Amino acid sequence: MGEVYAVIMAGGRGERFWPLSTDEVPKPFVSLLGEKTLLQQAVARLQPLVPLERILISIGEAQRHVAAEQLPILPPDNFIVEPVGRDTAACLGYCALHLEARSPDCTMLALPADHFVADGAAYRRTIEEGIRSLEGATGIIFGIRPDRPETGYGYIQAGKPAASGRSRPVIRFVEKPDLATAGEYLMSGDYFWNSGIFLWRNAALLALIEEHMPEIYRALCRLRPLIRLPDAAQERLRIFESLPRISIDYGVLEKASGLSMVPAGFNWDDIGNWAALERALPTDARGNVTVGPARLLDASGCITCTDTGVVAAFGVSDLVIVQARGRVLVCSKERAPALKHLVSELTADQK
Repeated sequence: MGEVYAVIMAGGRGERFWPLSTDEVPKPFVSLLGEKTLLQQAVARLQPLVPLERILISIGEAQRHVAAEQLPILPPDNFIVEPVGRDTAACLGYCALHLEARSPDCTMLALPADHFVADGAAYRRTIEEGIRSLEGATGIIFGIRPDRPETGYGYIQAGKPAASGRSRPVIRFVEKPDLATAGEYLMSGDYFWNSGIFLWRNAALLALIEEHMPEIYRALCRLRPLIRLPDAAQERLRIFESLPRISIDYGVLEKASGLSMVPAGFNWDDIGNWAALERALPTDARGNVTVGPARLLDASGCITCTDTGVVAAFGVSDLVIVQARGRVLVCSKERAPALKHLVSELTADQK
C-alpha cells in the first residue's frame, strides 16, 4: 500500500467565524480551542502515526506566511499552495500530483484542518483501522455516529459491518436533511455523519477523478509537469482558474463504487460556526462559553470571544459577542450559522 501521507486542507475563508477569522487568517489558523490553533492541533494529533515529513498542508497564497509561521516544524516543501481556491476536488487532485512525484505508490489520508477531536489516541486508532480496512476497498470514509438530529451535516448510509473488523460498505451519501429526516436517521442506526476524512491510494484517487471528473483530470495532466517549476506560476493559475468549483464528495465519492466506511472511535465536531463552541468547550453554571477575558453578569447561554481587552455582558442571553481584529460582532446564537451573509454584505460595502 506504500507509505501513508496526510494532506490537511487548510484553505477556505472561514466566514462563519468573522471577525476573528479573515481571508488572510481563516479559521484553521486561529486559536479557538486552547492555545494551539486548529491547524496546529490537526498536525499534532497525527503524530506519531504520520511523521512530520509526510504531512502536507494545502493552503491558499494568502495563508502561505501564517502557515509557515505556525508550523516551522514542517519542511517548506510540505506547504502546497493552490493557485486559486476551487473547492476540495481540485485541491486534493493537485495534492495528489505532488504526492505522485514524491512516492507513486503512497496512500493519501485527507482531512480538514478545522475539526475538534477530543482524544488524539482514539483518533489515531481509528485511522489505523481505516488503513487496515483499505485492502479491497476503493477508499475509506470515516463516519461519525450521530448523537442528535443534526441538519447541518451530510450523512452516509452504511450497510452491515464486514465479517472481520468494523468497516461497512457505503450505500449512499445524503445531503443535509430536514429535521424530521435527521431524526429518522438518528433512530435507524444505519446513518453516520460524513466527517470529511478520507483514505485512499493516491493512484486510485487520480483514477477516480479521471473516471468521474474528466475535465478536472485533463487539467491535472496539464499541471503535472508544472507543479515544481518556479517560473510556471502564471500558467498554473490560468489552468486552475478554468476548473469548476466542486467538492470531492459530490464530484467523486457520491458516484464511486466499492467505498467502505469506518465508524469513528472518537468524539468529533465540525466547529462550523460560533455556536458550535458550546459542544467543544466547557460552560459555566449558566451555560456561557468564554474565549479570552470576560465579565458576565446575569447572562446565560452566551458565547464570548476577545483577542484583546475584556468582553462584558449584562442581562442578556443566547448571544454571540466577539471582539477581534478591531471589529465587534453581536448576533443571536440561532443566527450564527448564517453569519456569512453579513460578511458578504460587509465585503460588498468595502468595494
